Amino acid sequence: MNQIFTIQLHIMDSHKSQLEDLPNELLSEILKNLDARDVFRAFYQVNSRFNQLIQLFQHLQLTFHMNSNNFLKTNDEIFSFYVHTLIISPWINFNLQNFPRVRRLRLNNPLPKVLEQLQPNVMPHLEHLSVFYTYNMYEMVILHENIFSNRFVNLKSCELYEKQTLISIPHWTQSPSIQVLKTEYVDSTIFKIILGACPNLCFFKFYLYPTNGMTTDIPLHNNLKHMIIEVQDADWYNDDNTISAFLESVPKLEQLEIHRRPDSQNMRGYIQDYDWLSSIIKHRLPILRRFRFYFHLLEEEKLMGCIDENIQIQIQSNFHDVHKGPYQAQIFIDRE
Repeated sequence: MNQIFTIQLHIMDSHKSQLEDLPNELLSEILKNLDARDVFRAFYQVNSRFNQLIQLFQHLQLTFHMNSNNFLKTNDEIFSFYVHTLIISPWINFNLQNFPRVRRLRLNNPLPKVLEQLQPNVMPHLEHLSVFYTYNMYEMVILHENIFSNRFVNLKSCELYEKQTLISIPHWTQSPSIQVLKTEYVDSTIFKIILGACPNLCFFKFYLYPTNGMTTDIPLHNNLKHMIIEVQDADWYNDDNTISAFLESVPKLEQLEIHRRPDSQNMRGYIQDYDWLSSIIKHRLPILRRFRFYFHLLEEEKLMGCIDENIQIQIQSNFHDVHKGPYQAQIFIDRE
């Protein structure tokens, strides 16, 4: 018995598992979760099998995060051709043309000369775009026109986070491929233009920009199913009128999410009689399935005293009393 056990241990020891013992399918799943440059530096030209496997990476999702520590070493490396997801840290100067197969691009405060390169002929396969910036530049005007005029014909989702309203151009044409749009400041004029430019939009998240006037004749949009609106409450009455006008144009909406951040100490008396958009919803959204209201209270001593625990309990009770329709309604109260 001891002899048999010794032989088994010897066999197990002589057949230790190695990375190359794994099938190609499993290797591919492992490697595509690593940084693209690391994959190529570790495995390219190791042997013919790994070379053949790497040639298939154009069908995978290799990710590369370019930052100040590595961007100077990437321009001439072969891996850039296979990158599927490209993430760029702030203020990095590089050549977008080195990444022709990118499907997903994320730019954080890009340099104007980099943003200028973001053209449909440079990234013809782009499907998901995220741009975060905190300053104004002419290149963003050109990018908006390319996005909303169907120049990126494969673009499905877009995030445009800036500290102003989107810069609209009167001759935007339709972009039927865009299904998901997330942005910050949107007023009634921009809302109307976006609905007209994105006929197949199904998810829309934006920050409501205060406006003194309301654009009329917002076209009906029957494909929008999920909308998230963030509101910094300056005037509850005017904001509700704007929200009502927006909802009138999306009668097929199935999910609505509202985020409000009150900043007025006088709101206590107002919210006690507030109907939490219930009358607007019942009038505008006949097939709504889910409504979520996020009430974000600021961490300020005076405001904390204004909305104490008893008031919060009353808010919860009032909210559920007025929302008894066929849709599911929830309210969440937190402090930021």
